[in-house]
Amino acid sequence: MFIGHFAVAFVLILLFPHVPVWVPLIGVSFPDLLWSVLIWARKEEVVIEKENPLQKSIIFRKYPYSHSLVFTNVISFVVGSFLAVGLQNLIVLPVFVMASASHWFLDTVVHLPDLPVLGFDGDKKVGLGLWNWGRAAFFAELFFFVIFAVIFVGAASLSAVLLVGVVFHAINANSFFGFSKRNPFGSSNYYAAAALLGFALVSAAYTLIL
Repeated sequence: MFIGHFAVAFVLILLFPHVPVWVPLIGVSFPDLLWSVLIWARKEEVVIEKENPLQKSIIFRKYPYSHSLVFTNVISFVVGSFLAVGLQNLIVLPVFVMASASHWFLDTVVHLPDLPVLGFDGDKKVGLGLWNWGRAAFFAELFFFVIFAVIFVGAASLSAVLLVGVVFHAINANSFFGFSKRNPFGSSNYYAAAALLGFALVSAAYTLIL
């Protein structure tokens, strides 16, 4: 899931107006931002099937630090604590942790059963596997994003928010529909770079818009 994660950020931005908008935006992105860095550092593993562009073909072999329900949010608690101290705003901590935790719960809807719960070897893994039905996953995420934007984003910013979300979701459409015969991300490092760039650009855009 990509733009769907930002739907939760819209809720948190509305509920906590005294927290800088970039805090929930980075919070919902945090697991994938951390994952990108850990892929480059070879601390986590993903396998890209070069002959298949579909999201369901990507094998997330190991990502206990960035995508487990417990361990990831221990890390987000530490990061959120530093942010709260730096910004001198204690509310930043729970907002950042809630944003990060939402990432795991939304991912369980689309991922195959590969998301760890605790983050240790032999851990239970979960995932409902909506990615097995790429077209349904594409429109479900788009619908979820649009509904939350319409409800929780102010009228003055709504058009720009929707435009950014729809454009980036469309850019990612190949992973749902399989327009190409090969995966454009031929290696795990390229895929991690694309994830990092995507989340960073959308977070930056919404920080400016909201």
